[in-house]
Amino acid sequence: MKVETTPLENRELRVVVEATPEETENARRNAALKLGKKVRVPGFRPGKAPYPILLKHLDPIALQEETIETFLDKVYPEILEQENIEPFAQGRLESILNINPLTLEIHIPLQPLVEIGDYHAIRIPYEPPVVTDEEVDEALERLRKQNAVIEPVERSIQEGDIVYIDLIGYRIENGEITSQSVLEEHDIPIQVLAEGKTAWEYPFQGFSKELLGKQANDHFGIDFSFPEDTPSLTFKGMNVHFDVTIKQVKGRVLPELNDEFAQSVGEYTSLEELRSSVRSMLEAQAQAEYQEEYDTKVIQELVNCSDIEYPLVLVENERKAYIKELQQRLNQLNIDLDLYKKIKGLSEEQFEEEVNKNVEYRVKSSLALLEIAKKENIRFDPLKVTQETQTVMQDLVERSKDSRIPKQLLDSIAIRISERNMYDQVLNGAIEKLRQIAKGEENNIEDQESNSEVNPPETETSGFEGMNKSEIEAVSMPEESITENKSDSEQ
Repeated sequence: MKVETTPLENRELRVVVEATPEETENARRNAALKLGKKVRVPGFRPGKAPYPILLKHLDPIALQEETIETFLDKVYPEILEQENIEPFAQGRLESILNINPLTLEIHIPLQPLVEIGDYHAIRIPYEPPVVTDEEVDEALERLRKQNAVIEPVERSIQEGDIVYIDLIGYRIENGEITSQSVLEEHDIPIQVLAEGKTAWEYPFQGFSKELLGKQANDHFGIDFSFPEDTPSLTFKGMNVHFDVTIKQVKGRVLPELNDEFAQSVGEYTSLEELRSSVRSMLEAQAQAEYQEEYDTKVIQELVNCSDIEYPLVLVENERKAYIKELQQRLNQLNIDLDLYKKIKGLSEEQFEEEVNKNVEYRVKSSLALLEIAKKENIRFDPLKVTQETQTVMQDLVERSKDSRIPKQLLDSIAIRISERNMYDQVLNGAIEKLRQIAKGEENNIEDQESNSEVNPPETETSGFEGMNKSEIEAVSMPEESITENKSDSEQ
């Protein structure tokens, strides 16, 4: 066997393997004998026909394919060992260069190559926002609106009202309103959106604003032309005249902002106690949002100062995971991908560009962070991993106890959850370390650790050092996604 290797772009290796005539014939013979077990040869029991006779009864194309597969099954592990190749994923057959002797071109994805720059020099000012009295007042006002009482009112319709209407739609053809009814609904509630507020409206976007200034018992008409790409299949490309009758108007009556209100919304004794709780909640929320933005900036600086190469199969896998996650989030909102693109005003090309940008960021940031974890000896806590995995599995078993999930499937799920927990711990540890560096806190923390009399216990399974290669890969690259951390630039 003769092997030639040539490095390609995107961490891929071109391997040309040429079999000797003897190896070619052995692979062909073994392939024929394997196929012969399923072929009937007159005068012989299945699998018992001599090789020369068997060849006359086999499909040449099937024999060629089986010969190549048989040869690759044997020599692929030998090639990896002989050429000291560490593949990231299974190689693929790129082309058949010759049949006799068998000569094949294989492309093998290699492990990502990550060269981290001087990440200790990263500095970004850490300036968390301060919650103002005005923001607290606005939050309390929102709380009042959430606890408003909806009551009938005798006045003109205002923003925020809920209006009950009868709605009949007639098709318009050649500029004339026909008698063909395409919609008839009675006593349907319509919320009148405030200026600047956007939400999906029925029967068309902007309908509620047509109600402003009207009163109960008013009757009027609205003409609307639906575009071809409207999400509503009923009205697609249709011109419709809507007859609207206002049946009832209900407005929101806000409660007084006092101690009694505070007691009604929670376990508070006074308005001041409620105000203090609201401020604490806003501060925690602002801190979490700011830290997410800060971490994203820090990770981007890490990526910018790093040289990262990876095989395209890694991008393909991450893209599948990204689309799957997006679809799961949209399914919870009863939205499909096509409607999502329309809502965001994205063409197919723009959507692909958005996906590619986010996938590239996720791949690069996760690889860079995992390299930080190795350099900084950031380890996962095996006890915590076990506890978190057990908690999730107990909940899963409890929720699906009537389904009788096979034990083998439960074991497989537990392994994947455990790998995800290990991965998340390591990645989050790297983010925390990077955050400390960017804030300029690293030296202070190291001084505190060096002065401490108690050192953390070390175990063989507590980090990368005590793991074999397959375990490291399991932590580094969970099957469902590279990373689901704070860095999605779509958000």
